Amino acid sequence: MVPIQYLDGRYFRQAIVAGADWVRHTREHINRINVFPVPDGDTGTNMALSLSATAAAVRALDEPNLGEVSRLAAEASILGAKGNSGVIMAHWFLGLANSFSEASRLTLAEVAPALKAASDCVYSAVENPVEGTIVSVMRSVGDAALEKAAADRVHLGELMEFLFDAAAVALARTPEQLAVLREANVVDAGAQGYVNFLEGALRAVRGEPLPEPSDADLREAVDQVAFEHDSSDLSERYCTEVVVRGKRFESERLKQLFRPLGSSLLVATTGKLFKLHIHTNHPDEVLRIAARQGSVEEQKVDDMLRQREERREDSQRPMVALEAQPETVAVLCDSTADLPEPVRREHGIEMAPLQVLFGDRVYRDQVDLSTEEFYRLLQSDPHHPTTSQPPPRAFVEALDRIRSDRPSIIVTVSRGVSGTYTSAQSGAALAPHPRVEIFDSQSASLGVGMMTLNAARLASRGAQLEEILSWLARWREDSGMVIALKTLEYLRRGGRIGAAKSLIGGLLGLRPIIADKDGKIVPVANARSDAEAYERAIALLKSQLRPGERVRLGLVEMGTGGALDRVENELTTSLEVVELIRAPATGVVGVHAGPGAWGVFYQRVRDDDPLD
Repeated sequence: MVPIQYLDGRYFRQAIVAGADWVRHTREHINRINVFPVPDGDTGTNMALSLSATAAAVRALDEPNLGEVSRLAAEASILGAKGNSGVIMAHWFLGLANSFSEASRLTLAEVAPALKAASDCVYSAVENPVEGTIVSVMRSVGDAALEKAAADRVHLGELMEFLFDAAAVALARTPEQLAVLREANVVDAGAQGYVNFLEGALRAVRGEPLPEPSDADLREAVDQVAFEHDSSDLSERYCTEVVVRGKRFESERLKQLFRPLGSSLLVATTGKLFKLHIHTNHPDEVLRIAARQGSVEEQKVDDMLRQREERREDSQRPMVALEAQPETVAVLCDSTADLPEPVRREHGIEMAPLQVLFGDRVYRDQVDLSTEEFYRLLQSDPHHPTTSQPPPRAFVEALDRIRSDRPSIIVTVSRGVSGTYTSAQSGAALAPHPRVEIFDSQSASLGVGMMTLNAARLASRGAQLEEILSWLARWREDSGMVIALKTLEYLRRGGRIGAAKSLIGGLLGLRPIIADKDGKIVPVANARSDAEAYERAIALLKSQLRPGERVRLGLVEMGTGGALDRVENELTTSLEVVELIRAPATGVVGVHAGPGAWGVFYQRVRDDDPLD
């Protein structure tokens, strides 16, 4: 092989992809040694998610221009950054992109100052850089690059090997620099992830395949559970992240806005987009201020105390024990599906919960907050709740509860109303399963639930993944929904309509009726009383379904409005109902619909339906 004397877009892309893949393969090792800044056991997953997003943006490129590839990688790293170390990696890529911006390719002597500039970018971005962490290792790599580049005619393989060796030495030194690592007898998890990234890149330069790590390899580190941490050391409980798109963002101004709200503050921005990471006790205030800056594209709030406790207690057990799971296609959903736990347990359907925020309290829908408790809080708590899609890690955890040799399908709420689909895609990228497909239901609540249940039943009969996906597409085409609201107030509180419109609607006593259209939920009619709302909703359903038509029905009620008995009687009289499911709507639906609302979800049954 001819030694490579330069770096261009193709070699840089190759290094990113290989490095990201190696971190993905070794994420559980990194999770196990995670004790700083908080021992929440997710650094490996967050770094793998972050780097997978970066790699996904350039993986299919055949672009020789180094500046263009580095620009795409930097923006993707900001958009996809998860966790403290993920945002630090985004700054590292941003620093490289700034140095590479005008170059189609560079000599290795020219690459060295860019690596140094990247570590400088990280140090300037981190509010209080802590030695003995990923930032120290990045600085050692930058310094080593300058040293090696001074040598005559160094080639890319030699440079990468030198940088990896320097990183490994700096990594081994981290316990000497940070007491918490020394006490736990581990190296810094974020730094380990960065070194693994460099190792993957080095293997690519050498032309070596990435070996799959064995269980023994991943368990060499000291098991984190042997090192107990006092919960009192967690001064800020919620790891909060948000991505906002807008104009003329400046890093320092953004830091000034959010600095009073917590610690571990990191802001990465391209000027038109910023990614914020902060540990805080006031996630609602962080999200509120972020929303004022532009269009929120993604947000998540993780309860780090809860993560720590669950890691110790091993509370996230599979619906069906791994050794008892069948060889069929696995079907998963998000918590908007409104499927009761006994139904999910019967069919082995794992779930990724969305998040519900009441002020400074963060709950996972149907995990930390039952449907009954949600409606009690909705009417009694002074804070109106907000919702957030599951972080990608929730889908990683759900897939971890599925045996890794099973192909899987994740059915999500419509991406027209939530970022859940995108989170599922990110989480699925880390799955070791032979294939994971994400299916957009273009529905919500039991519309999602009925498709999920159908898919699980079809899978249990031995249907292959392609057949299940084909039927899901047909079931989606044959589905619809109508929801009658009791008031406009909860749409107003959630920001879905303005205060003036809500006031007028309240004065007129309007009860809006909403339905699905092209994957979005839109208003279709108004009524002036509960009785009129009932008549209009039923009339709308009958206009969409022929008398006697064979259907599956899902009926949901927000709270205890008491309308569903009459609805059920009306529809079962006029239609041939093959199956009927009744369930309370969970918190993420109830946040916007409010108490007293009710909804009907239908699915036409074709003559050749495989479940009929």
